[in-house]
Amino acid sequence: MPSFQTATDTTDDLFYATYSTARQAWREAVQARGGAIDSQQHPLTGPEGEPLWMDLARFGDPLAGRALVIACGTHGIEGYAGSAVQTAWLRLGGPGALPAGCAVLLIHAVNPWGFAYRQRVTENNVDLNRNFTGFPRPAGSANSGYAELHPQLQLRDWSEAEIARAFAAMDAFRLRVGEKAFSDAFNGGQHLHCDGIFYGGSAPEWSNQALRRLLRRHLCDARQGLFVDLHTGIGPYGQPFLINFDAPGSPARERALRIWGEEALSGKGSTHAAFASFQGVLIDALAEELPGCELSSVVVEFGTHERRRMQRAHLALMWLRRQRGNGEAVQRARAEYLEAFIPADPAWRRSVLDGGVALCARACAALLDEAGA
Repeated sequence: MPSFQTATDTTDDLFYATYSTARQAWREAVQARGGAIDSQQHPLTGPEGEPLWMDLARFGDPLAGRALVIACGTHGIEGYAGSAVQTAWLRLGGPGALPAGCAVLLIHAVNPWGFAYRQRVTENNVDLNRNFTGFPRPAGSANSGYAELHPQLQLRDWSEAEIARAFAAMDAFRLRVGEKAFSDAFNGGQHLHCDGIFYGGSAPEWSNQALRRLLRRHLCDARQGLFVDLHTGIGPYGQPFLINFDAPGSPARERALRIWGEEALSGKGSTHAAFASFQGVLIDALAEELPGCELSSVVVEFGTHERRRMQRAHLALMWLRRQRGNGEAVQRARAEYLEAFIPADPAWRRSVLDGGVALCARACAALLDEAGA
């Protein structure tokens, strides 16, 4: 892997206060490195009436057979960290000069509405990383565990007593069915309760369709791809936690192990006692849209807080989306939600920038190594 300065050696705080300022800094960094930008405009606007965009920056060969794709903002609010990482990497040199046959693509704000409104979900309360699935949903595919939990998760107010009531119901369910079944129910994704947690939607979201258009347009010649999706929330505080969904022993899994190492993909440090069997994740869209491309993908989570605190954040958003005022309880819940996904701690932010830049550099080095450059 090539040597490079750390992000905090050469950049200011890149965790900008708004989607628009983060996007502008990212676009300037792309243009300074000679990247070409392709943008898809969202039909809605942001909190100040500003336009919203999913942007793709391309570096290297337009007809590349090998490509690295790094995305951020699949879960909107988590895009503040992912955008900061992408911008820091670009300011530190980014992909540099790429040989013929290779390309690097950066996707900024896969869910621009959630990015701008500081919510994990889309404008329709859809968790985009549960939306990349077939519609209509087949009979018998409903998440019955979540259907049982849903009424207990609807808080009447943002108070410790109400939160404790919801957690008591969750704990009782977990004790009865086990940790894996609980995680499947709570985190796995559901398509029946549009006001609920991890709602996968009833149809493809705008972001789903726009992303697929960009993939078809820019990766139609790719025969080997490496995909990195930047998130926050799971894992040790401020540290990258890598998740790979490839089947054990498969070529894609073996390739991931060569690139990232056994230790990085071991699950060590997870804040989840058991991972859910997720439905409709973004990675599925790559396989569908690029059937002729050998893909290996990782989700990179930068850890924030312990599991219970993150579950509180999901309850907070479920409650906040039903509120119309801006009273004291709303402000408390909103502040807690924000802290869960983009902590204000400068040390956390420095760690994310340094770890994120290192991961981008490592992925780019793997692309070049495989190309024999």
